[in-house]
Amino acid sequence: MRKRVLILEDNKQSLDLIEEILSDEGYHVIPFDHYEPVDNIVDFDPQLILLDIRLSDGYGHLLCQDLKNDVRTKEIPVILVSGAGNLEKIARDSHADDFLSKPFDLKDLVQIVKRYI
Repeated sequence: MRKRVLILEDNKQSLDLIEEILSDEGYHVIPFDHYEPVDNIVDFDPQLILLDIRLSDGYGHLLCQDLKNDVRTKEIPVILVSGAGNLEKIARDSHADDFLSKPFDLKDLVQIVKRYI
């Protein structure tokens, strides 16, 4: 069974690129261009979540906090992906497992995904 990676990214171009790269690497990608509540994320049972901190209809770092505080999702690795200058601090404060700064090298994307699943 292919490993499931949930992506929440409101930039359609970035979402499509990440989806294509990870699909080519053999992952089952579940893409969303909007905020999804924790209850919905539980239903997808992802092995990894890539999460933009600025979504059109919510804040990824707050969703990350919710995921890490929920017994059903706290063990799922969450990687914050953003161009924010203070991304490392945001990731630490929201209890993300790691972060990836935009723009990123595609090799770095694949490497960080492999590191967590």
